[in-house]
Amino acid sequence: MDYDDFSHDNNPFAGSNHFYSNGILNPAPDLDTDEAKEDNEQHGDHNDDGNDDDDGDGDTFATSSLLDDEANTTSKSLPISASEQPTFYAPPPQLHRPAVPDSPTQQPSPYTIRTFEVGKDFKGSKTIFYKIENTINDTFTLRRYNDFKSLRSYLCKFYPYLFIPPIPEKHSISRFLKNPFNYKNDISIIELRIRLLNYFLSKLNSIPQLSNSSITIKFLDPLITNWLNCLKYPPFTNISSNSILLVSTRNPTKPSPYFSFLPIPPLALLKNFNTELNSTVFQKLELNLKIFLKISVNLESKIKKLIKTLHSLRLNMVEFGGFLNIFSIIENQNSKIEKFGNKIDLNFLNIEILINNLIIKIKEPLIILKNSIIYLLQMLHFRKLKELQLVYFQNIILKKQAKLRSLLNSINVNRSNTETQKKNFINMNSSNSPSLNLAIQNMKSTSSHSAASVNSLSDETKQLIKNEIKIMNNDLDQNLIPCFTNLLDDVNFLSTQVEKNVNLEFSSLLQLLTKILGDWNSNVWGEYLTNCLKLWESQQ
Repeated sequence: MDYDDFSHDNNPFAGSNHFYSNGILNPAPDLDTDEAKEDNEQHGDHNDDGNDDDDGDGDTFATSSLLDDEANTTSKSLPISASEQPTFYAPPPQLHRPAVPDSPTQQPSPYTIRTFEVGKDFKGSKTIFYKIENTINDTFTLRRYNDFKSLRSYLCKFYPYLFIPPIPEKHSISRFLKNPFNYKNDISIIELRIRLLNYFLSKLNSIPQLSNSSITIKFLDPLITNWLNCLKYPPFTNISSNSILLVSTRNPTKPSPYFSFLPIPPLALLKNFNTELNSTVFQKLELNLKIFLKISVNLESKIKKLIKTLHSLRLNMVEFGGFLNIFSIIENQNSKIEKFGNKIDLNFLNIEILINNLIIKIKEPLIILKNSIIYLLQMLHFRKLKELQLVYFQNIILKKQAKLRSLLNSINVNRSNTETQKKNFINMNSSNSPSLNLAIQNMKSTSSHSAASVNSLSDETKQLIKNEIKIMNNDLDQNLIPCFTNLLDDVNFLSTQVEKNVNLEFSSLLQLLTKILGDWNSNVWGEYLTNCLKLWESQQ
């Protein structure tokens, strides 16, 4: 909160000789003013309801984005007209930093969001553009929230094996219903998004494959002013399919005729699908992440309830201070009652600082933690889906080979070449799939069809069978088996990368949780207790 705005319009102590009857411009001489001033400068004004869902969406002032802004507002708000304020708005200094500081070993990101601009988008609607400053080249780029959203979406498509950091999410309709008139003027929500988007940029910078990606470079290019128009050109238009299951995991923009033969397995098969690789490596990892997710969700829920309780306590402090103010007047300006009332007023400010610390240093990192774990689980889900696709495709090929063998037996022709091809395919993959091994055993144990004499078939029938054999053999040799080989390479690559990157980010998130707990003990609750102790020890 900007306590300089604590004026007669919203001062419950106005009209009395209470400590804050004339605002807080003149603090008491016996208070440690330097420390109080530092605390006031380090924390912004946040409303619990306004930050209950810190995951914000687009900042457009159009009707189509009603659900993209927080419901409740604070006293600080954007003017309806951009001409009523400077073009750029700079939030307080404490809002420049990311929601979660970089680790000591991580290089600081050269890209930082410090301000925003109110402008018009291509539809003519007033929109918030975040100013991404390049501290190295002294340039800046303007991007909307929806631009960040599309950037992350394309990064997920191009790099499904990498961890893509989260960004603020859309708000629920309940946010809009709580305060439908002032939802779009809330500065505190924009400040919150600045912190979370700073974390997103900082995290991107820490992953070389993402920071050096042509997608990220284009997004941060100050010469590209219209991001939506940029999406109409390569590399965004080079993705060969809208389905991530029908493109190469290693390079989605690389065209390949083989991927047109890939099947999409029924999702119902995924529920009971399991392999030795999944059960020994990824199943345990998934279980640990789900436990971690449950812990983070519970912590976030507790913090939200605590913030709500502190807001109620703050209101009670205001009411209690008012009663003491009246009581001191009735008792002919009793100095003891007045001093006690002053301490209650100062404790009210300490609670404000505590709430702001809880939101910035605890609640927002917990939201990042939760959304990061969810994405790691999505990475594991995608890897499992690709492995299911591989096994599903194996079964299709085996069925075609079984049919080909049946046709060969029916005309009793020499099938040594086809048998060699089938054996090579089986030997290449039998050790990797229990289902494939079972199918092979079934094929070996099945007796040959009753021998039909070549003479018992007409020449026309035999020619039709031979043509079908030729077509099936070419399809297997030129299309299906090469496609399977590419898919097998993709699954091997994906499994290796997902295991490495999920474990790496899992370790990073555990460090983040440790930091959150450390901030709780020292910078949040510890700071509040220290300030309260100093307050009640003074003026004795």
